[in-house]
Amino acid sequence: MTKRPRMSFPRPLSGVMHESLVGLGLAERLREAEIWRVWSDVVGEALASRARPVRIINGTLTVAVSSAPWMQELRFMTSMMKEKLNSCLGAEVVREIVLKAGRVEKPPVEVPDEIITARPLNPRQLSLIEAQSASIEDPETRQAFIELMRASMEQQR
Repeated sequence: MTKRPRMSFPRPLSGVMHESLVGLGLAERLREAEIWRVWSDVVGEALASRARPVRIINGTLTVAVSSAPWMQELRFMTSMMKEKLNSCLGAEVVREIVLKAGRVEKPPVEVPDEIITARPLNPRQLSLIEAQSASIEDPETRQAFIELMRASMEQQR
């Protein structure tokens, strides 16, 4: 049995993945999928709310447009959009843009997490915490319980 040649160093996983994707022909498809991620940045929020990419086949990007007036406006902008998309993607991924009337879903709006401010506890709440924790013998457990009760009551609305 012959031994395989020893590797001089471990190869980075990113390099192995890239070679695999190129070998399978998926690298181009992944680059095409980036269109949906960068669409709003490339065309701007105003256009992105009225036109969304639907599919890309053999370099032809189909874009759904919400209304006829916007479709008319976008007809004049297709070459500029194509250039900006290809520039952002780093290769000529989009060779043609076809506009079609269609329903345009609003892009998902990121809602910031609700900021909850802690309320100071009133004397009744403090005495309740003290009464509830009095029966806990272990000082460490008692302190953890008190902190938990305080945090819980401060966050209640």
